[in-house]
Amino acid sequence: MGFLSKLRGILLLVALLVGGPVMLFAGWKESKDSQALADHGVVTDALVTEVTWSTKRGRERNFHAKVTFVTADNREVHDDVSVSDVLGKQLRDAPDDKPTTISVRYLPEDTTTVALADHRDESAFFYGVGAILLLIGIGILVYRLRRPAAEPVAA
Repeated sequence: MGFLSKLRGILLLVALLVGGPVMLFAGWKESKDSQALADHGVVTDALVTEVTWSTKRGRERNFHAKVTFVTADNREVHDDVSVSDVLGKQLRDAPDDKPTTISVRYLPEDTTTVALADHRDESAFFYGVGAILLLIGIGILVYRLRRPAAEPVAA
Protein backbone atom coordinates (compact mmCIF):
# COMPACT_ATOMS: atom_id res chain seq x y z
CA MET A 1 0.00 0.00 0.00
CA GLY A 2 1.49 3.33 -1.08
CA PHE A 3 2.00 6.45 0.94
CA LEU A 4 -0.82 8.35 -0.78
CA SER A 5 -3.23 5.49 -0.19
CA LYS A 6 -2.37 5.40 3.53
CA LEU A 7 -2.67 9.19 3.76
CA ARG A 8 -6.07 9.10 2.05
CA GLY A 9 -7.25 6.43 4.51
CA ILE A 10 -6.06 8.45 7.50
CA LEU A 11 -7.70 11.64 6.19
CA LEU A 12 -10.98 9.79 5.65
CA LEU A 13 -10.84 8.42 9.18
CA VAL A 14 -10.14 11.87 10.65
CA ALA A 15 -12.97 13.39 8.57
CA LEU A 16 -15.42 10.77 9.87
CA LEU A 17 -14.30 11.05 13.50
CA VAL A 18 -14.45 14.87 13.41
CA GLY A 19 -17.45 15.25 11.09
CA GLY A 20 -19.68 12.99 13.18
CA PRO A 21 -19.43 15.05 16.39
CA VAL A 22 -19.72 18.29 14.38
CA MET A 23 -23.00 17.08 12.86
CA LEU A 24 -24.23 15.92 16.29
CA PHE A 25 -23.48 19.40 17.67
CA ALA A 26 -25.31 20.99 14.71
CA GLY A 27 -28.31 18.77 15.51
CA TRP A 28 -28.24 19.79 19.16
CA LYS A 29 -28.08 23.51 18.22
CA GLU A 30 -30.89 23.13 15.67
CA SER A 31 -33.04 21.35 18.25
CA LYS A 32 -32.35 23.98 20.94
CA ASP A 33 -33.04 26.90 18.58
CA SER A 34 -36.19 25.31 17.15
CA GLN A 35 -37.60 24.65 20.62
CA ALA A 36 -36.86 28.22 21.74
CA LEU A 37 -38.41 29.68 18.57
CA ALA A 38 -41.53 27.54 18.99
CA ASP A 39 -41.76 28.34 22.72
CA HIS A 40 -41.29 32.12 22.80
CA GLY A 41 -40.20 33.28 19.34
CA VAL A 42 -41.78 36.46 18.01
CA VAL A 43 -43.35 36.45 14.54
CA THR A 44 -42.96 39.53 12.37
CA ASP A 45 -42.89 40.52 8.72
CA ALA A 46 -39.43 41.04 7.24
CA LEU A 47 -38.53 42.96 4.10
CA VAL A 48 -36.53 40.88 1.60
CA THR A 49 -33.58 42.95 0.40
CA GLU A 50 -31.71 40.34 -1.64
CA VAL A 51 -31.97 36.70 -2.72
CA THR A 52 -28.91 34.52 -3.29
CA TRP A 53 -28.59 30.96 -4.56
CA SER A 54 -26.10 28.53 -5.98
CA THR A 55 -26.23 26.65 -9.26
CA LYS A 56 -24.97 23.09 -9.48
CA ARG A 57 -25.21 21.03 -12.66
CA GLY A 58 -27.58 23.61 -14.13
CA ARG A 59 -29.96 23.42 -11.16
CA GLU A 60 -30.62 26.40 -8.90
CA ARG A 61 -30.70 25.55 -5.18
CA ASN A 62 -29.66 26.64 -1.68
CA PHE A 63 -31.71 29.84 -1.75
CA HIS A 64 -31.14 32.42 0.99
CA ALA A 65 -33.05 35.64 1.56
CA LYS A 66 -31.40 38.64 3.16
CA VAL A 67 -34.07 40.25 5.32
CA THR A 68 -34.54 43.35 7.42
CA PHE A 69 -37.08 43.74 10.20
CA VAL A 70 -37.73 45.80 13.32
CA THR A 71 -38.04 44.04 16.67
CA ALA A 72 -40.69 44.77 19.28
CA ASP A 73 -38.20 47.05 21.11
CA ASN A 74 -37.47 49.03 17.89
CA ARG A 75 -34.10 47.46 17.00
CA GLU A 76 -33.43 47.02 13.29
CA VAL A 77 -32.14 43.55 12.43
CA HIS A 78 -30.47 42.44 9.19
CA ASP A 79 -30.15 38.69 8.76
CA ASP A 80 -30.03 35.86 6.27
CA VAL A 81 -32.63 33.05 6.29
CA SER A 82 -32.65 29.85 4.31
CA VAL A 83 -35.75 29.45 2.13
CA SER A 84 -37.09 26.63 0.01
CA ASP A 85 -36.24 26.51 -3.68
CA VAL A 86 -39.85 27.33 -4.63
CA LEU A 87 -40.06 30.35 -2.29
CA GLY A 88 -36.55 31.46 -3.30
CA LYS A 89 -37.50 31.50 -6.98
CA GLN A 90 -40.70 33.43 -6.19
CA LEU A 91 -38.76 36.01 -4.19
CA ARG A 92 -36.06 36.29 -6.85
CA ASP A 93 -38.59 36.73 -9.66
CA ALA A 94 -40.73 39.29 -7.79
CA PRO A 95 -40.84 42.74 -9.41
CA ASP A 96 -38.25 45.17 -8.07
CA ASP A 97 -40.72 48.03 -7.76
CA LYS A 98 -42.86 46.15 -5.20
CA PRO A 99 -41.27 45.41 -1.79
CA THR A 100 -41.49 41.72 -0.87
CA THR A 101 -41.98 40.56 2.69
CA ILE A 102 -41.89 37.18 4.35
CA SER A 103 -42.97 36.11 7.81
CA VAL A 104 -40.07 35.29 10.15
CA ARG A 105 -39.73 34.22 13.76
CA TYR A 106 -36.90 35.51 15.97
CA LEU A 107 -35.80 35.19 19.59
CA PRO A 108 -36.21 38.45 21.51
CA GLU A 109 -33.15 37.69 23.69
CA ASP A 110 -30.98 36.75 20.67
CA THR A 111 -32.02 38.49 17.46
CA THR A 112 -29.35 36.55 15.53
CA THR A 113 -31.58 33.47 15.79
CA VAL A 114 -34.02 34.01 12.92
CA ALA A 115 -35.96 31.48 10.85
CA LEU A 116 -39.03 31.41 8.66
CA ALA A 117 -42.19 31.56 10.73
CA ASP A 118 -43.18 28.06 9.55
CA HIS A 119 -39.70 26.60 10.19
CA ARG A 120 -39.61 22.88 10.98
CA ASP A 121 -37.09 21.29 13.34
CA GLU A 122 -34.57 19.38 11.21
CA SER A 123 -32.36 18.22 14.07
CA ALA A 124 -33.21 14.54 13.47
CA PHE A 125 -31.42 14.75 10.10
CA PHE A 126 -28.27 16.19 11.69
CA TYR A 127 -28.38 13.64 14.54
CA GLY A 128 -28.79 10.78 12.06
CA VAL A 129 -25.98 11.87 9.75
CA GLY A 130 -23.69 12.60 12.71
CA ALA A 131 -24.35 9.21 14.28
CA ILE A 132 -23.74 7.38 10.99
CA LEU A 133 -20.47 9.25 10.34
CA LEU A 134 -19.25 8.63 13.88
CA LEU A 135 -20.17 4.93 13.83
CA ILE A 136 -18.45 4.40 10.47
CA GLY A 137 -15.37 6.22 11.74
CA ILE A 138 -15.24 4.16 14.94
CA GLY A 139 -15.77 0.97 12.94
CA ILE A 140 -12.87 1.77 10.61
CA LEU A 141 -10.66 2.71 13.55
CA VAL A 142 -11.42 -0.53 15.41
CA TYR A 143 -10.84 -2.55 12.23
CA ARG A 144 -7.46 -0.89 11.65
CA LEU A 145 -6.36 -1.35 15.25
CA ARG A 146 -7.38 -5.03 15.41
CA ARG A 147 -6.03 -6.01 11.99
CA PRO A 148 -2.70 -7.84 12.13
CA ALA A 149 0.27 -5.87 10.84
CA ALA A 150 1.47 -6.84 7.37
CA GLU A 151 4.66 -8.87 7.47
CA PRO A 152 7.66 -7.28 5.79
CA VAL A 153 8.60 -8.76 2.45
CA ALA A 154 12.12 -10.19 2.32
CA ALA A 155 14.19 -8.91 -0.58
